Amino acid sequence: MYFPGWRRFWWRYIAGPGAVVVFVALIVLTVPALSAHSGHGRRGHWTATNILCGRSGCNEIGTFLSADGSDTRTRISMSTSPNLEIGQAVPAVDTGGDEVYPPGGGDAWWHDLVGVIAAGLACAGWLWTFPVRVLRQRRLKPPDPVVS
Repeated sequence: MYFPGWRRFWWRYIAGPGAVVVFVALIVLTVPALSAHSGHGRRGHWTATNILCGRSGCNEIGTFLSADGSDTRTRISMSTSPNLEIGQAVPAVDTGGDEVYPPGGGDAWWHDLVGVIAAGLACAGWLWTFPVRVLRQRRLKPPDPVVS
């Protein structure tokens, strides 16, 4: 089905707002990864407890226990999927996000940062072509004459 202006509609009301949502979501994911990369977080060990396999491959789910024993998180995954057997443990850092990270943060921060930059550029393009341009055109348009 074709209708005039579908590209404009798609960009203004679907792609642009979608890019804003993706941008915000990626920032939320990037903060814990950058925190682990910069050395923040609780150090401890992550132990594999389950291996879940699906169409996209297998993912280990495990338990994180901090070095001092004060922080225990269950049913959490490790960002780099270290291919362990159930019961094996590796050093990890917990920054409070959805995953734990290897010491040094691994490379998750890099992938997330590239996504944030790409989504940020899409958001900037959308903001410039739709809200900013429309507001500028409305401001420059002469007012309609009042008929009495």
